[in-house]
Amino acid sequence: MKKFFDIQERYREAGLDTREVKHAEVVQRVKSLPPMFSVAPVGQSAEGRTIYGVRSGNGATRVLLWSQMHGNESTATRTFFDVFNFLSASDEYDFWRAKIASQLSLSFIPMLNPDGAERNRRENACGIDINRDALRCTTPEGRILREQIQTFAPHFSFNLHDQESYYSAGVSRTPATIAFLAPPSDLLESIPDNRRRAMQLIVWLNNQLQKIIPYGVAKWNDTYEPRAFGEWAQAQNSATILIESGEYYDDPQREFVRKVHFGILLEALSAITSFEYVCEPVSPYFAIPWNREKGMFDTLLRQQPLTVNGTTYVSDIGIREGVQFIGDFETFGSLEKDENK
Repeated sequence: MKKFFDIQERYREAGLDTREVKHAEVVQRVKSLPPMFSVAPVGQSAEGRTIYGVRSGNGATRVLLWSQMHGNESTATRTFFDVFNFLSASDEYDFWRAKIASQLSLSFIPMLNPDGAERNRRENACGIDINRDALRCTTPEGRILREQIQTFAPHFSFNLHDQESYYSAGVSRTPATIAFLAPPSDLLESIPDNRRRAMQLIVWLNNQLQKIIPYGVAKWNDTYEPRAFGEWAQAQNSATILIESGEYYDDPQREFVRKVHFGILLEALSAITSFEYVCEPVSPYFAIPWNREKGMFDTLLRQQPLTVNGTTYVSDIGIREGVQFIGDFETFGSLEKDENK
């Protein structure tokens, strides 16, 4: 993975420099892709914006990747165009491109929720979270994704999101820069073959990521959510992987995280073609630390004197976006984490 991470800037799509990506930017870019890509509308959003699919490769293994299901989560969208630039280039990495093109059929949906993107918000134009619409498919965007999964019948599915800035990788001082999940397909959280393959691929990717963001990988909450598309895709026998792009130090536009994401996607495609991941045991997947909500602060002040009702206490103070959090009665007084990480 590090080899791909190190070369990302060579293929970085210019002009997608901020986290707010609009529909017009995506349309202009997909229509300008070289002929090796097949670009076609896959449907329209609630407000009539055209949603495009991009396909490449002619291999037997089908891989579906979708981004910006939540309109304000653009890291994977930006990364897709870096990946397109890599796949269409010609240089010393032609060996990798040939393997991917001959063994994989790739299908990308670069922006599933263009109406949400226009508003820079999570939900679609009707205020519905598309990722809670897998069962009823009341949204046109949900129907589009479900149809793509049913007709393309992917062997692997990548459900790509951004998460908020304050998750930590377990109980540590390290932000969860990347969080993975192999979503369960049933309430019992059973592990059929496709979910096992997703877990094995995550283990492979995590091992590689430790060389780039040590201690910075977490595992998303695996509580079964039948309305979510990750769970639904897993139930369709597609090895489904959720990837949440998170925070990194001094990276407000997530440009570093974009490089990491580029490395992840290309490493995943490479590992699928080479079957390198299939020897990984499943047990390390369960050892990945949980994604800890509100585990990070913008500023952390240690051992500050606070006076309450005439009595002075010594307390830690965590500050997020200018709001002071001293803690509730369960946590008042200490915000200590594992000092080794």
